[in-house]
Amino acid sequence: MTTVFELSTDDDIRNTQLNPGWNPVQARYIWDQIHPCHLNLAGAITLVVIAHGNGCEIGNADPGIIDIDENAFLALVQGNMENGAVPVSIHLSTCGPGIAEFAARVRLAAQQNGVWHGTRIFGHSDAVAGLVPPPGDIRWFEIFA
Repeated sequence: MTTVFELSTDDDIRNTQLNPGWNPVQARYIWDQIHPCHLNLAGAITLVVIAHGNGCEIGNADPGIIDIDENAFLALVQGNMENGAVPVSIHLSTCGPGIAEFAARVRLAAQQNGVWHGTRIFGHSDAVAGLVPPPGDIRWFEIFA
């Protein structure tokens, strides 16, 4: 099951759609639904995250509004999962450079916190001009443990 997190309140991110090659989207959540950490999502989901980003954080294009570093990202995702549940995969799609570095930071934070064993983490970065590529597309790269 595919779940989408919009980790930005910017209109360009809010309007970004997924390629039809994704499994049907079970739910799409906006920032105001995500940041209280009360979604209680079941495990075994594929999480697609859409945001602006750089090597250090994701969120809004302008700094100081929504700025999520790797530890905050880990807490945000895990805080929205059912107790003990973890995503099968996380696909981070940003329109800024440095998503490989950010995704690697997320992987390291997850290892240090002992969560997401077996969760695959992917990164994709492209200008906000079109659809988020489908899983398995060559534009995704996997961050290995």
